[in-house]
This record gives sequence, C-alpha cells and structure tokens, in this order.
Amino acid sequence: MEKGIFNNFYTYLTGAFAGRQQAARLTEPGWLTEKREAAFALFAEKGIPSRKSEEWRFTNLEKFLSHEFKFQQEVIPERSGLALEELEASRIVIVNGRFAADLSDPIPDGMTFLDTKAALADARFAEKLGTVADFPDNPMLALNTAFFSEFSVLHIEAKAVVEKPLHIEHIYTSHASAAFIAYRTLVVAEKLSEATLIETFHSEGGAPVFVDFVSEQQVDEGAVFHSHMINNVGENVCFVQHREVCQFRNSVLNNSNISLGDAGMIRNDLNFRLKESGTETNLLGAYLVTGEQHVDNHTLVDHQMPHCNSSELYKGILHDKSRAVFNGKVFVRQDAQKTNAFQQNNNLLLSNQATVNSKPQLEIFADDVKCSHGSTVGQMNKDALFYLKARGIGEETAGRLLMQAFVFDILSRIEIPELRDFTEELLHKKLHTENLVIA
Repeated sequence: MEKGIFNNFYTYLTGAFAGRQQAARLTEPGWLTEKREAAFALFAEKGIPSRKSEEWRFTNLEKFLSHEFKFQQEVIPERSGLALEELEASRIVIVNGRFAADLSDPIPDGMTFLDTKAALADARFAEKLGTVADFPDNPMLALNTAFFSEFSVLHIEAKAVVEKPLHIEHIYTSHASAAFIAYRTLVVAEKLSEATLIETFHSEGGAPVFVDFVSEQQVDEGAVFHSHMINNVGENVCFVQHREVCQFRNSVLNNSNISLGDAGMIRNDLNFRLKESGTETNLLGAYLVTGEQHVDNHTLVDHQMPHCNSSELYKGILHDKSRAVFNGKVFVRQDAQKTNAFQQNNNLLLSNQATVNSKPQLEIFADDVKCSHGSTVGQMNKDALFYLKARGIGEETAGRLLMQAFVFDILSRIEIPELRDFTEELLHKKLHTENLVIA
C-alpha cells in the first residue's frame, strides 16, 4: 500500500481494524469475521487506489483523503436533507449509514426493510452479503467489507406490484471532525415484482466526510425495478460508491444517476450483470460540475446471455477548473448472441480549464450483435446563442437556457413528475447560483 500518501488514514484504519475484530468475534457470526479479515488483507496489500492504477488514472484521491478521518455515527435529531415534499412516497432515513427508525415512515405492502440486526439474523439475506459484490481486486470495495458497521436490506416480495415509491434519504453529518462512513445495502426484487426506489444523498456540517458506500442488488426473473440516484452532497464530501446489480431472465432495470450538487468528489462504480436471457437495462446520467469539483462515473454493462438489450446515455456540463470522467464499458460475451447495446456520453465545456476524460468502450466476443458507442465533447453552440440573443435575450440568460436544454434531455426521461420537477429545480438552482460565464 502507498502509505506515504495516506499514512495517517492507513495507520488509523490498521489500529481500528484490530480493535473492531476483537469486539466483532463476540457479536458477529464467524463467517462475517472471516470475510472482513480477507477483505482487510486485500486492502492492506493493494491500498487506496492511486493514479498509477488504470481504473483511477484520472481520479486523484490524495487531496480528498489527507485529513485525519475518524469513524462517524452521529445521528441528527430531526428529518432534513432532500425531503421531496411533493412526492407521495414512503421515506426511509439513513443517517451516517444507520437506519433512523424514528425519522422513517412505514413500509408499503409488498416490501420489507430490515436494519443491521434483523438483516444479519435472517439467513436469506445474510448469506447474500458480499456475494453479489465481491472484492477480489477492488480495494475500495474491500475497504467497505472490512469496516462497514451498518447493513440494511430492502426486500420486494414475489409478484408484488408496489405503486408507491420508496424514498431512501442518505444523510451525512459531520460538525466537529473529519468523518469516515462505511455502510452497505442489499436490494432483492423477487420474481415478477415491480417497484420504484429513489435514493437521495445529502450532507450537513462543514467537516470533511469520506463515504464508502456499497449497494448490492438482485433483480429476479420477470421483475421490473426502477431506481433513481440524486446526489446533492456538499463540497466537503468525498463520495465513493460501488453498486453491483445482477439481473435474471426477462427482468427490466431502469436506472438514473444525477449529480447536481456541490460535491468535492464523486466516484460511482456501477456494474450491471445481465446473467440470463431476455433482460433489459436502461441507464441515464447527468452531471453539472463547477469550481474544482470532480465527478467520475465508471459503468459496466456485462451481457452474458443472448437476447438482451441495454441502452446508456450520460450528459455533463463542466465549468471553471472542474473535471469529469466517464468510463463506460459494454462487454458482450461469446454466448450473448442477439445482443442490442447502445452507449453515448455527451459533454459541454464552458471553460478552457475544465477537463473531461470520456472513454466509452465495447468488448464484443459474439458475432450476431448490434452495438454502438460514442462520445462528444464540445462548447456552447454559438449559432444557437446568437439566435437567442437576436431575439432580445441576454447572453447570460441565453447561455443558461441552452445549458438547461442540454441536461433536460436526460431529466425529461424521468417518468415520475414530482422527481423530474425536483431535479429540474436542482439544475435551475445551480445554474443561477454559480457564475457560469462562458469562456
């Protein structure tokens, strides 16, 4: 491990792990203790990724992880965050990884939500922990496995059609010292079910926060699962997420990933495994970054069997000295004949100092497929800007209208009106609070 860069953090983790394992042997099942030990051994060997790693060469964690982080479990006394008041949904509040029962609503019929104690006591779900998302070569996933303190489960019953969305509010608080928060969730959508999950991420307090979040998801045969992620954490947050999704025969997954906040750094590793035939995967993403913000989206769509469809469209706007990374891979295995796969990443640069590293990829080992991928990086359309100005619209307003239209192509595809309106409000707020002068 590169201890020179992250020496304080590594030293703290080493001491913390020894103490935690000693206590865990008295409270946790033996298989989990062993899994943690294997995970920490891998993390100690590989260390926190540096830019020497191919998958991290455009993302530098050094400036974000130079603080003396401590484990944080502070729970705020009242609901806050992105409440989405206009949305009729059941709300689950998770504060610093811990389920806050007093702040949460009852779960809709057809769903079950389990906190850490209940989840580990239920063999159906405990045995899945770490099996959907394994850590053979991923140090950040291994770090989470070694140190996560909270583990929650969302279970959607077979044949249940849950019309009311479930909204999980992830809230991070750190007011006194730098906080390290590691936790994970498991979602199991059983056969022929249909449900919608909305996850919002919000932070409070000014102290630095390092979040290592893992979500494992299983979408069984014939299930339809709609998931939305709205990240609005503050500039003091380094947010690292690993999301592993396994889909089975004839299942449908619709996922949106929206970053319109002030996060200092966001890293999303989103892997979708299409394990049986007839699956459909639709991915949408949008990001607006300013100042020195950094957003890194790594996606993998793994077509393993024939007759599967996937589509992916990500769009981003960059200003000032911000940076975005898009590394999207579509993998078509030899048995995955009759695959249809589409992938596109479009970026709009408003500053000569903004940087985007876009790398859409196709790896195809089948010979009867329809696959396409592409990437564009450009500046504001001068003709469109001139057209608006010629009709009496000021340059600043005209620029904002064009930027809003660029991202609205993604937001307009969100089928829940209240959620779509909410994301549009976030976009509007950021466009009007930032000094988005076109270079």
